[in-house]
Amino acid sequence: MHEAGTDDASDRSETAGTTVCPLCAVGCHLTPADGAGAGGRARGVAGPANPNGRLCAKGVNAFESVDDPDRLTRPLVREDGALVPTDWTTALDRAADGLAAVADARDPDALAFFGAPHCSNEENYLLQKLARTVGSNTVDNRARLCHDNAAEALADRFGYPASTFGMDELVDSDLVLVVGANPAVQQPVAFNAFVRGGDADVVHVDPRANETTRAADVHLAPRPGTDALFFHAVAAELIERDAVDASFVAERTTGFDGYRESLSDVDAVRAAAATDVPAGDVRDLSERIAAADGVAVIAGTGVEADGGATARALCDLLCLTGDVGRTGAGFALFRGLNNEQGATDVGCRPDELPGHADLTDPAARERVADVWGADVPETPGLNEKEALAAFGESIHGALVVGENPAISKRDADWTAARLDALDTLVVVDVYETETTAHADVVLPAAVGVEKTGTVTNLDRRVQALAAVADPPGDARPDFETLCALGRRLMGDGFEYDGPREAFAELRAVSPIHADVTVGERWGDDYRERFATPDGRAAFAPVETDVEVDADGLALVVGSRAGGFGAADATADELLHLNPADADALGLADGDAVVVRGDGASVETVLTVEDGVRRGVAYLHADVADPLVRAGTASVEVAAA
Repeated sequence: MHEAGTDDASDRSETAGTTVCPLCAVGCHLTPADGAGAGGRARGVAGPANPNGRLCAKGVNAFESVDDPDRLTRPLVREDGALVPTDWTTALDRAADGLAAVADARDPDALAFFGAPHCSNEENYLLQKLARTVGSNTVDNRARLCHDNAAEALADRFGYPASTFGMDELVDSDLVLVVGANPAVQQPVAFNAFVRGGDADVVHVDPRANETTRAADVHLAPRPGTDALFFHAVAAELIERDAVDASFVAERTTGFDGYRESLSDVDAVRAAAATDVPAGDVRDLSERIAAADGVAVIAGTGVEADGGATARALCDLLCLTGDVGRTGAGFALFRGLNNEQGATDVGCRPDELPGHADLTDPAARERVADVWGADVPETPGLNEKEALAAFGESIHGALVVGENPAISKRDADWTAARLDALDTLVVVDVYETETTAHADVVLPAAVGVEKTGTVTNLDRRVQALAAVADPPGDARPDFETLCALGRRLMGDGFEYDGPREAFAELRAVSPIHADVTVGERWGDDYRERFATPDGRAAFAPVETDVEVDADGLALVVGSRAGGFGAADATADELLHLNPADADALGLADGDAVVVRGDGASVETVLTVEDGVRRGVAYLHADVADPLVRAGTASVEVAAA
């Protein structure tokens, strides 16, 4: 462990030969089981996220991509319509010249920069620094948008878009409320170590019973679109039974009276009619919360569908009972990809500087400019979704690092046309992808186990990476590539001895990293005050009138998980329906079906199971992709 402000060892692992698993956001420590790494199996090493030294099935195979024959191993440039191999100097010159030409002929704002959660803190930091010193704030990472609503709710209530407590504290919880997540599969090592390994009651709120449900004491399945109302009803019950932590509310929150008034016409009986959750279950959950000495929420992408209303309702519940800022209590955002939290923390987003500093704050821009020796543009840029829509219009060049915007949640032909509309497209990646097919320059990248630097896991822990394998051929870590592009585009400001020096610079510009010790979590856990302007969490009146679409079946999409070379072993290609819905449609288990919605359709096979609530059509994200691209919320199902 290294003290803040000293030589922090961010370019070497805390344990020799050990690195961090690149395949999810838990942050397990591992090492090559055979000592070689290339294509071999990984062996777990005890660390904060995996105290027993265990790995999940994905983690065991963390080295599969190292010697994958499909890896990119040489730089490519487009000649006569085809990508052909070249040397690094030629490729870097071509990339820099193309990006510079767009900035010179049009404006720096005509450039977009996309980072990724597969990249380290230092790599995402360099990418956003390059974007802003060139003159563009259109810099983003798409994984940020996967949890945008919940992250915004956390930032508004408590100060930062991040989990409020550490995973290890779950063993001290009395009640764990898992909402819209399946951590038994998506984050199994953390779930087994800290939830199954603790004594807490587990309540699972999800429209489909799954592996997490089997470990839960209670499963509740509100009708899709009514989760927020369900939690509002639970809050109203807590207020009615005087199970509110009055001192916490008085000393650490604002706006309680208006919030309480907005709940005055909500009760368990009324909520039951809209949510399909029996009034007795609403009351039972409120009793469990009232009796618990430490309530922890684990939330996943399932809380995103209603614009953040569910996430805000959960924050309200925690504030009502004083379950924030103490051990075993709080809100944990269980992100999926290994550096989702870190990419955002270091400023790889269009409206914030490193450390979640407001871009429009002159003092924040001045602090960064003083370190960089370059002004920071003051107007927020476009997020990735907005930028993609502007390709060929206001955006004419893009640097894409570890990202594949060609598979964004939009029509594939439309996305391809947007990519082709760019004057120049530079892609840094591990594999050829749907996006590299449109690129002018493709630069081969290293994977996580081939890098040094740091990543930040789902509970804000900054962990050191070690290069325990070598990249194949001429592939390089993104850090080296970004330094080389920065020197060509900007001259000064991109001369680093390595990630350690970049991390030291990050500390100088990012308030949340200034005192962080590698191996520990950034920030405090809100023990005394929140990181809001007045130090308090703000209640706000809530909307309790909910309209539920009665047409069709609500589409519920299972999450992807993992990273390079890690297919989701739990993914299936089946449509899951409740028996009552299947009977109403005249369908049986094993039937070939077509699922239609908003002009898109997929063909698959039906499986009938009691674990899916009535009115829901469940598909894994890989299968549902055409429907998701079309913005489908409800579907019709028929025999194929």
